[in-house]
Amino acid sequence: MKAIKLLLITATAVFAFQSCKVTKNATKEQLEDKWVLNTINGKKASDSFSKKLPTITFDFEKGAISGTGGCNGFGGSFTYKDGEFTGSKIISTMMFCDGVDESSYFKLLDGTSHLTIANNNLIFLQDKKPVLIFDRAVPLNETDLAGKWELQSLNGKSISSEDVTKMPTLEFNFAENRLAGSAGCNNYNGTFSLSNNVLDVKPLAVTRMACLKMEVENELVKAFTGAFNLEKEGNTLFLKKDNKTIMTFSK
Repeated sequence: MKAIKLLLITATAVFAFQSCKVTKNATKEQLEDKWVLNTINGKKASDSFSKKLPTITFDFEKGAISGTGGCNGFGGSFTYKDGEFTGSKIISTMMFCDGVDESSYFKLLDGTSHLTIANNNLIFLQDKKPVLIFDRAVPLNETDLAGKWELQSLNGKSISSEDVTKMPTLEFNFAENRLAGSAGCNNYNGTFSLSNNVLDVKPLAVTRMACLKMEVENELVKAFTGAFNLEKEGNTLFLKKDNKTIMTFSK
């Protein structure tokens, strides 16, 4: 069944290139979204990326692309004109992971491709062949974010119960567009908006109790303002800025 679905997707991509009605260049408005890799060089992406699927996001204002290669986060520059995408200066973090073919993915991005969209798939064509096919990412919603989340890391550092008076938490109230929780000693609350996985948090209001362990709380309150890109993997929630993970929560 998976093989049949893959053949259908690949066939659609080939048809998209060959059909005059479908090969309209992908517009900037169509591309400005998060995309999740479906196939790479004609093979199912999940066969080459066992941990998580690669993604890509376009920022036309900055001329930048970002995402994950299936293990490491990446960023780079790009130009786009008349359907021709040219990526350059692709750099990534340097974690080691088994079961991922990041080098092939980055190599295909670090070059020139013709971009088109067919049946809501983003298709990268090189030498008239589909080399990358993406699905549009489904935005996180109220159900995805429901419940109480507990802080696991902050600015790249793991957080444990030894670091705080009590573990920092996060809960979303979509009815009132508010979020609240424990910062480690004091309670906080604030307003937020969420659109296409971009979480915009206004400055937090925090109670003023004094505790012995305040370092994590002070760092959390300072960091937890502004726009974050949200990603969720299983029961872990990632809050990122400029492709760097600022906080992770789990439940």
